[in-house]
Amino acid sequence: MDDSVVYFLISDFCMASTCVILVLTNIQYIANSPFILGLSNFTSLAAEVGIMFSMLSLSNKLDKKWSFAAFLFMAFIAACIELLRQQVGLHTTVLVMAFLYTTLFAITFYICKFRIPEPLASNQFVRIFTLFELGMVLYGFVRILGAFAASPVTLRFEPNNLAVIIFSIYIVMGAFRYMSYIGLRITWVDPERPTQNRLNEPLLRVIEEKDRLLSGLIASNRVIGISTLASSLSHQLSQPLTAIALRADTTRRSLVREGKDPGMIASLDEISHQSTKLAELVQNLRRLFSSKSVEYAPIHLQKMIDEILEIVNPSLASKKIVLHKNFRDDPVVYGDSIQLQQVLINVLNNAIDALDSCKTSDKLISIGLFANDKLVTIEIKDNGSGIHETLLPTIFDLYKTTKEGGLGVGLWLCKSIMESHHGNITAFNVPSGGAIFRIEMPVHPNSN
Repeated sequence: MDDSVVYFLISDFCMASTCVILVLTNIQYIANSPFILGLSNFTSLAAEVGIMFSMLSLSNKLDKKWSFAAFLFMAFIAACIELLRQQVGLHTTVLVMAFLYTTLFAITFYICKFRIPEPLASNQFVRIFTLFELGMVLYGFVRILGAFAASPVTLRFEPNNLAVIIFSIYIVMGAFRYMSYIGLRITWVDPERPTQNRLNEPLLRVIEEKDRLLSGLIASNRVIGISTLASSLSHQLSQPLTAIALRADTTRRSLVREGKDPGMIASLDEISHQSTKLAELVQNLRRLFSSKSVEYAPIHLQKMIDEILEIVNPSLASKKIVLHKNFRDDPVVYGDSIQLQQVLINVLNNAIDALDSCKTSDKLISIGLFANDKLVTIEIKDNGSGIHETLLPTIFDLYKTTKEGGLGVGLWLCKSIMESHHGNITAFNVPSGGAIFRIEMPVHPNSN
């Protein structure tokens, strides 16, 4: 609970105590002794002090010593009134109390009207609370005027009908003021100091979801920009790569016809081979980034995985990670190749990041492909530090991430893609160290 809620709870407790004391004294269960009178005066004044500090601390961090001093001052005033009650008389006592109430009402109204900054001040429940506080100020003036009546307006000492009516209005306005505060706490979360309580927990959760969604949209927009750039670059690179391969092949044929330097011919063969590989890589990237619709078709997994490995090989080489392939079968599945490639790239990148952040000297990633009559299994294993045990049960949940600056969307998206392909993805740690991501999906029924 934040300070505002604590002060309001103190106010509720004090007001409840005042009501209990008034009932018990009016039914003559306890006597109107100076101590009881002073205690009820203190709790009623402290209730208004609590509300005043509750509203003031909504958007201001206050030193608690000021509220403590205010409560002590109210106790001192209540004690002084009881000490002087016999000397000054009932009318003066009621007038002093009415003046104190009105002062506290006016201060709280001033805080609500002028001290609460935007956008909190524009909250409809703050406005309603301010209106009821203004009503409390008017009520305070009525109490001041009532002190000059022949029979003072007080709920003690056999109150008259006028006193009952006036205090009934006070109770009604106090109840609506309380409901306005509850409405405020349900509908308001300070963006600079977000605090959660049982009332605004759903709202705070929605705001957090909104903020994460906004961050995700920003990141997605950035990815879209990168994909557009990558698609454009791949288109521009494919033409010169094709030209290089053609020129190398043409030159090679001329040298072969003339029986020239075999070493030069071998170099041209290597140029042609490497440019062809690079052109295939660019083509894979282009397909990956340019796909806009879901297209299900039979997919040879070995070929698809090899295409992905061509894309991630530079990252593996730069981080000195050894890749081991274990393809026991060459199964065919039915699905969208781009989406399945996204899953594999995401898992492989996670493995690369895990190895890059650990101190393992011999960094290894192994990828296995197995199949039976019904099920295809792809296992991607690394020898890093593994997945933290507290994260493991929820690793595929939305917004769960261990990466600094990560969004927690990648693995959730992987799981969603696999479920749409009637498959599954799971993760678990290896006792010897590292983690395994297991991808399973059905074999294409017409693959044989």
